[in-house]
Amino acid sequence: GQGAGYATGGCGSAKECIGELRGQLQPYAIYVPKKPEPAEGFGLTLLLHSLSANYNQFEGSHNQSEFAERATGSIVITPSGRGPDGWYYDHAGADTFEVWADVARHYRLDPAYTDIAGYSMGGYGTYKFSTQFPDLFARAQPTVGPPALGIWVPPAEPTGGEASLTERMLGSVRNIPFLIWDETTDELVPIAGVLKQVERFDELGYRYEFDQFQAGEHLTLAINDEFAPAAAFLGTETVDRNPAEVTYVYNPTMDFAADGTTSGHAYWVYGVTLRESSGTAPLGTVDARSLGFGQASPVANATEKGAGVLTGGQLPAIPYTSQSKSWQAPATSPASDALAITATNVAKVSVDASRAHVDCAPHFEVHTDGPLRVTLTDCPGGGPSRGYSFG
Repeated sequence: GQGAGYATGGCGSAKECIGELRGQLQPYAIYVPKKPEPAEGFGLTLLLHSLSANYNQFEGSHNQSEFAERATGSIVITPSGRGPDGWYYDHAGADTFEVWADVARHYRLDPAYTDIAGYSMGGYGTYKFSTQFPDLFARAQPTVGPPALGIWVPPAEPTGGEASLTERMLGSVRNIPFLIWDETTDELVPIAGVLKQVERFDELGYRYEFDQFQAGEHLTLAINDEFAPAAAFLGTETVDRNPAEVTYVYNPTMDFAADGTTSGHAYWVYGVTLRESSGTAPLGTVDARSLGFGQASPVANATEKGAGVLTGGQLPAIPYTSQSKSWQAPATSPASDALAITATNVAKVSVDASRAHVDCAPHFEVHTDGPLRVTLTDCPGGGPSRGYSFG
């Protein structure tokens, strides 16, 4: 299309939405670090904009520059999302990947040094993209981000519907540490939903830090404009493309095949197909652990609680309470040619055997709530793919 069409409203559901900005050429913001380009290329940080804002939201802010100038340097990009209220669905979501591809044409990037962050609706985008495509990101940092589209005050359903609720999908981020910033008195993102989101992180035993700021409202952290602790958290960690254990929660309502943004894959697990995909909010979960890495599952430390103040910004020190969970260093264990798989509402799944460090005839330990077909591909030695049925 041409120009803009604001009368059609925003995106944010499984229905097709082309967004308000219709043109073939889309604007975006980019901050290139002042540092020399590293031999392996710059990192990349997606910094997603808020509802009713645009790609210029972070220009001139410390949120942009502090993220970019950390360590060896990370290019920071803010896509338009084809308008101010696309919630990173359909064309609005595809725009993020189109911007990413355009930046990769112009700059050398280190694909493993990639992080995702965002403010408000951009925080929702941080949850959404990291749970859909977890193997793209090393770390994630949502600021005042709602866990679902719109307002969520449990036990009520989110205003954007259960299908938009990322709390149901957090199993996917086993290998992505999170730093979560929220305000107790946020008038737009009720703290009740945020606390439920954090509770789920804790139940899963995943790595996170939740800083709950005790003075301010939805825009306080933006006005304060101090993100050095968040930049330090993102640091220089890189994506582990082949972890010993993969958990993936597949939500097909967030897929848009015409855009090329279908998910259903993570790390060495792919082709996840639900057994029952009807209804408004279908979901399937698969957990696959390879014993071929010779590594035991990490043990989660006890939840820690504390307090602090955020200083250095435009406002006086902002106090916060903190809650976090970390992992102990993974213990070694004898490597064996074996896969342990637990699946819920999954009919089919494929495993890249070489990446999973097994052959195509491993020992299986499988727990499933119904018929499950497991296919092993990329067999060591070039052997043919093999399929197995369980349940």
